[in-house]
Amino acid sequence: MEKIVNVVAGTLLRDNRVLLASRPGAKSYPGYWEFPGGKIEINESVIDALIRELREELNIEVAINDCEVLTHIIQEYADKTIKLNVVMVRKWQGKITPLEGQELYYHNLANICDKAPLLPTTQTILDLLQSIK
Repeated sequence: MEKIVNVVAGTLLRDNRVLLASRPGAKSYPGYWEFPGGKIEINESVIDALIRELREELNIEVAINDCEVLTHIIQEYADKTIKLNVVMVRKWQGKITPLEGQELYYHNLANICDKAPLLPTTQTILDLLQSIK
């Protein structure tokens, strides 16, 4: 049976820039660039999972009303299939602080992203954000 993992990614937007984070060394695909987020726990909504993940990863607080689900992306990897729920966040409280040793990069959506390597879904989401900004 194929393993499907439900995850959430937050696109934190401000001044036409979006936050990207590198994956820490202890996770799969270390060093790859992605959007902050993570696995959705059992009985947890997409938005609740994102709020928890942003608190754990970046030390910020996000209100439910400041989250907008943008899309869902199915991405197949060799060992699993990811259902990625993409949520746009335009407002948060607190100073973004990397709590898991990840690097952070504020990408200007007017430019081509020169960070590498990107997870496959990262470029797809960047393209989507450029089309709706």
